[in-house]
Amino acid sequence: MIRWVSFIVLAFFLYQIREVFPPFIVGAIIAYLLFPSVAWLSARTRAPMGLAVWGIYLPFLLSIILIIRFFGHGFAEQLSGLVNQRKEIVTSLLSQLSPVFTYFNYQIDVNQATDEILKSIEKGIGDPSEIWHLGALVSKGLLFMLVTVVSSIYFISGSDRVGQFFLRFLPQERRHTAINLLGEMNHVISKYVRAQLILIALMACVAYFFLHVIFHIKYALVIALLSGFLEIIPVLGPILATTIATLVGISQIGVHGFLLIPCYIGARWVEDYVVVPKIMSHEVKLHALAVIFAVLCGETIAGALGVLIAIPVAASIRVVLDFCYPALPPEDSSEPATPA
Repeated sequence: MIRWVSFIVLAFFLYQIREVFPPFIVGAIIAYLLFPSVAWLSARTRAPMGLAVWGIYLPFLLSIILIIRFFGHGFAEQLSGLVNQRKEIVTSLLSQLSPVFTYFNYQIDVNQATDEILKSIEKGIGDPSEIWHLGALVSKGLLFMLVTVVSSIYFISGSDRVGQFFLRFLPQERRHTAINLLGEMNHVISKYVRAQLILIALMACVAYFFLHVIFHIKYALVIALLSGFLEIIPVLGPILATTIATLVGISQIGVHGFLLIPCYIGARWVEDYVVVPKIMSHEVKLHALAVIFAVLCGETIAGALGVLIAIPVAASIRVVLDFCYPALPPEDSSEPATPA
């Protein structure tokens, strides 16, 4: 009884401080992705795990710095332009769509509708042009990055101690079973995470090709990166990415922006039926309704971070359920033999 009460109190406490967890969870994800490389380097060079961590992290951080060096200025410039011209973009979009509203006998005041839309956006995320708001976002982002990097280093260097810490709560006779179960979960999650990283990069490149090369849309880099990262959100993410790209396209090139819809849909079909089966091999094995339910639950519990980890968590739960309650074997359709 005392153990269950303690568990409930601990769960309630963790829920109350849930906003503290995002950098640690992201750090754990980075550690999870880099751990195989660190373990390989440590085994190959016979160096301590802590030294091998730096052997992998320094090139990793250098790669991030180089990416920021080459693409950061353009991204920041486009993002700044997108923020500063948000009113013009919304006004142009509504002006392009006003004939559609008129066709359905619905008249709108473009300027008034623009002000209402911008007020709704700023109410949710704050006014991006306010200095204090930008300062708060920058300082919070830097702290997030610092905690993420530091926690990921500790997760890798102390991976053995982390595993031993959790195993100590299990009876001796069940530890081998738990290790086997965690191995199956690791196989599913690693397959999913690596596949998602490939899909993010692929979708961002394809979106940038459509937006910049074919349609010459301004702010193509920002929208393409956003389209790539929205791949993390199953089902809803691609719809949102297509909507954002189409609306920005309509605001700049008029009705030709609607052509972005078949472009995004075509790219998504190729991804779903050609790319995904090759790199993921359906390892997650979740029903579409289970995916949607998991994403909605993750968003309700932990916001954007919950959406990020919803599918891996759901896949882990499926592995546990399959382990504890194996699927029934298919019924034998053949009739039993008649005794002689």
